[in-house]
Amino acid sequence: MPRANWDFIRELEISLPPLAVQHAVVCGLERETAEIDAFIADQEDLISLLTERRAATITRAVTKGLDPAVRMKDSGLHFAGIIPCTWAVVKLKRLGSIRYGIGEPPPYVGDGTPLIRATNVSEGHISGDRMVFVDPSDIPQQRILWLEYGDIIVVRSGALTGDSALVPSQYARSIAGFDMVFRASAGVEPRFIQYALLSTYVRMAQLEVASARAAQPHLNAQELGDALIAVGSFEDQRAIADYLDRETAELDAAIADAREAIALSRERRGALISAAVTGKIDVRGAA
Repeated sequence: MPRANWDFIRELEISLPPLAVQHAVVCGLERETAEIDAFIADQEDLISLLTERRAATITRAVTKGLDPAVRMKDSGLHFAGIIPCTWAVVKLKRLGSIRYGIGEPPPYVGDGTPLIRATNVSEGHISGDRMVFVDPSDIPQQRILWLEYGDIIVVRSGALTGDSALVPSQYARSIAGFDMVFRASAGVEPRFIQYALLSTYVRMAQLEVASARAAQPHLNAQELGDALIAVGSFEDQRAIADYLDRETAELDAAIADAREAIALSRERRGALISAAVTGKIDVRGAA
């Protein structure tokens, strides 16, 4: 990472107005930046509240269903509580297959097959930011590596262990890197499984606990496959997934708006400071 040494820094030329003007500029900037900082703090609090609401909405739907009048029974699962009487609790490995990604990837190229890594996985979504690519001819053909729409990538190690994302159609025929891939069996709605994996009773109460047994957070296929999932009929799964698609889309849009507001405010803060200390704008009246 580029660094500036002291010999370089001490030779920099800085325009200094009279001391009284310096004090006035500082006072004006403190007031102006305090307002911006307060707005940023409010937006960060809003993001926290929306994120908590998102997690609660997901957990409630994948454990209680959508019919408030349905009869319930004890699930026996920590954080899940009661579930509809017609639902069953089964291990994830009974609902589909689990495999590892390619592991050590081929050399990266400028364009080619997307290689989805943990850095591209976030709370159910796959981001194209920092996506890398490999030459399709370098991908081993003897293994089932190609991703399909509806596959779920589960982060295997590091700070993001246990996070997951459903592969959208745009990334079908991509490959996963070091992480694990769950593929739902026929009669299982992959979107429901994705939401279940993001719920409190699975991610926090099971996956994070399992991953913490190692010195560094780490999950293997057996631990993932042993995660207990409450599931209803395929029709229930699809209805819940449709509902959560709508609910989380609204929450995600609100979160994105708040993040954009923070980014713009930070840009404005930096520009304000730069303009004020170079005399391009006068903030002394705000003091």
